[in-house]
Amino acid sequence: MAKLTVFYDFHEERIQPFLMALRFRPIELDFSKTSLYVPIRAPFQQLRMEEIPDLEVGITVLLEDLIVNPAHPDCIGISLSRIKQRHLALLHDLPNIQQLWIRMSDIEEVLQMDIRSLYSWSSE
Repeated sequence: MAKLTVFYDFHEERIQPFLMALRFRPIELDFSKTSLYVPIRAPFQQLRMEEIPDLEVGITVLLEDLIVNPAHPDCIGISLSRIKQRHLALLHDLPNIQQLWIRMSDIEEVLQMDIRSLYSWSSE
């Protein structure tokens, strides 16, 4: 399964979760599947926005790519088929993609809940 990283930035005078990154091993992200479900309470690495690696290639998951499925209540779904359709010109490069980027505000909107409290910054 992907390594989940949450990037934080200052917002309203405190550190808030801003961006979730899902990092996959080479060829682990399978675009032949229609969807992928990610547990939102999974262990994750915390980093500040300035720690985003410059050279990491990835695809941004848009709000319309996110799905909710009652069969997966503790997960956020990602429509891999929508991403694949949107990136038809990059089909030959898709097997090399090892990272997906998701805005925390998009996850909250789809789930219709405040998940940022689940991802409070900890200094441990």
